[in-house]
Formats: sequence, structure tokens, C-alpha cells
Amino acid sequence: MRNKAIIAGGSLGGLMTGIVMKAIGVDAHIYERSPKVLDDRGAGIVLQAETETFLTQYAGLKPEQTGVWLKYRQYLNRQGTPDSYQVMPQLMTSWGLIYRALRGAFPNANYHEGVALNGFSQTEYGVTAKFEGEDDLTADILVGADGSRSFVRRKLMPDVKPHYAGYVAWRGVVPESLASELLTKTFVDHFTFQQMERSHILCYLIPGPEGETEPGKRRINWVWYWNVPEAELPKLMTGVDGRERNFSVPPGQVRGEWLKKQDAIAENVFCPQFLELWRATETPFLQPILDLAVPHMVQRRVVLLGDAAFIPRPPHRGKHRQGRSECLGSRTRLAGISR
Repeated sequence: MRNKAIIAGGSLGGLMTGIVMKAIGVDAHIYERSPKVLDDRGAGIVLQAETETFLTQYAGLKPEQTGVWLKYRQYLNRQGTPDSYQVMPQLMTSWGLIYRALRGAFPNANYHEGVALNGFSQTEYGVTAKFEGEDDLTADILVGADGSRSFVRRKLMPDVKPHYAGYVAWRGVVPESLASELLTKTFVDHFTFQQMERSHILCYLIPGPEGETEPGKRRINWVWYWNVPEAELPKLMTGVDGRERNFSVPPGQVRGEWLKKQDAIAENVFCPQFLELWRATETPFLQPILDLAVPHMVQRRVVLLGDAAFIPRPPHRGKHRQGRSECLGSRTRLAGISR
């Protein structure tokens, strides 16, 4: 045994795996296909206790640095007044805050950017991985934490593919410092929902772009789930640059005709606060909701985890049954929320 591990994928799941392996004495190396630092695009996360513990024990954060505490939960009606209102403290964070904390806790010398996995083989004694521009590497195990487009999964299980669940998530953020009095009064300190026919939208505060948690420097993060026929998806997923994307259309790439269409829908279904929030968002973006589940996560010396193995469906009231909440914890997805 060489006591070595190769991790394909340097997002949250790969980093968490690498950090734990280093802590127990394994020589773990992460290989991330992206040539640049990953960004969060403003993706919010409801922080679970397991992840908060990980950030404080392994990434060196103080509890107050892990996110933003909210005091209340409310459900607004079409007129913008609460149909339900209760005290329910919850800790909210962002993909970017978690990523930066984990990236800072993993040795730079063991994190390799712009290196894509393009082959691997295994025996009873170990695994050999082939990366673009690198010599063949050998280790005891290979971890496939390479997201929903996982090369590792495609090679092990070519028939297991993500499938469109029938709806998309529109997303966006508004800096707290730029929000109107109506928006701050409604959304600050609140986890806020509006339920509509076959749809709903939710909103909560998250840390600022650099992890700021103090008032005035945070962001109002929202997610709007909307049914879209599969036949329309290719056009919706084609950005301003003419490129059709499979897993998300990033900020600034959503085509104007789709924003105009969605704005008309928003005017028809949103309460005044959510309509103003939608229109105050400079660059909304979207991602289709996908279903994926592998039959097993371990095949000899190769392990799949995170979005490479499972994509839990977020909640959606209407056409689809309610699924997992948008959380990051011990049993929810550990990678690629906004890759």
C-alpha cells in the first residue's frame, strides 16, 4: 500500500475528501479540470450542523464566520403579507464561502488546476490514472468527485446519466447595500417563501462575495423553481454567446427574450416584494434540475461521491413532489451547486 489517493474534482466534495484524507495521513492529491479558481455565482446554501462542524474543525473558521443567522420563517401570500410567520433560527451560507474555506485548508502543492482526467485502470493492487499533460499516476484509490458530468462515472457506468426532472431553478442575488427599504424590511432576518400554482420562490440572506457576514455587506439570495417543458430546454439553455449548456446558464448569458418572458410571468404571480427582488437582480441565471442516482458508489478501488454519484432533487410544490431541501450536510450533495 502506497497510502496515496487521487481525487478527480476540486469542488466541495473533492476538497472535503482531500482534507479528511490528509488529516489521517493519506497523501491525497486533487486534480481539478477547471484552469481557474471556481466561483459561486451567488449560490446560497442552508448550512447543516455537520458542515458547520467541518468548517470549524478542519477549515479553521470561527462559528460566526460560517454564515448568516436568520431569526424567522415566513410564507407570503399574493398581496405580500405573511400567511405563516414563526420563530425558526437557521444558519445560511454560500457556496463561495465554503469553497474558499476548504481551499485554504488544503495544501496548494497537492491541488492541481487545469488538469482533466482522461483515463484510468485498476487492479487488486492499486489504480492508475491518466491526466492531460501529466505522467501516469498510481495510488491506492481514485475518488471521482468530478461533478454531474463525471468522467469517472461515465467510464464505470456508461448507461447511468443525469435526467431532466421537468423544471429549472432561476437564481440570483441582490447586494444588501443596494436593496430598497421594502426588500430589506421583508427579507433581512427572514427565510421567506411564496407558494404559487405549480411553483414557488424562496429567499434568504447569504454572506457577501468575500464571505462578509456583517449587516450591509451581505447578499439577498433567491431561488425560483419553474416548470419548463423538455422540448424548450435546448433554447433556454443557449446563452447570449450561442453556446448551448447542459448544466447551467451563468450570469450574463441568459438571453433577453427569456428574461422578458420570465418577467411577464413574475409580474403575474409574484407578490410585490418578490417582484421587486426579481427586477432588482442585475444578472439572473438558471440551472435545470436533474435526477441522478448510481447503483453503487464503490467499484473495487474507485469511489464516486457528490454530484458524480447522486443529485438530490430540491423541493418543488406542484407538478413534482417535494424533495430534498436546499441544504449541504452529511447526506446531501457535497459538490457543484453552481459550477
